[in-house]
Amino acid sequence: MNFPAHIEKALTDVELCSTEVSSALVSGEPLALVSASAALRQAALDFSQLLQDITQVDLKSKNLKLRLKRIADIMAFQRESLIRRTVLVERALNAMVPATQSTTYAQVAGPYGSPGKQTGAFKLLSA
Repeated sequence: MNFPAHIEKALTDVELCSTEVSSALVSGEPLALVSASAALRQAALDFSQLLQDITQVDLKSKNLKLRLKRIADIMAFQRESLIRRTVLVERALNAMVPATQSTTYAQVAGPYGSPGKQTGAFKLLSA
């Protein structure tokens, strides 16, 4: 079943942008990934606006459901790939710059946290 031209174009745009994001993920180019994901975000927003005006006949189309399912599966795979890449970059950063492994907060010494350190500014207290 063929869709109206504007719906077909929007679906094709989302699929093309999704393909560009996949190729940017494979290449590892961060700038390409940023621009491809921004284009995908815009195409998805444009498509979601079109879905509000779509007819009930088009919504019940198996072809539309299959294409949307394929796009959703691709995006889920891309999300997992981004999570894997984030872990890989974080591990590489920790290996290259060991100071990034330190925690932000001090280690807990007791039930109420660690005692404060003296600065040396006040050596004697008097009343």
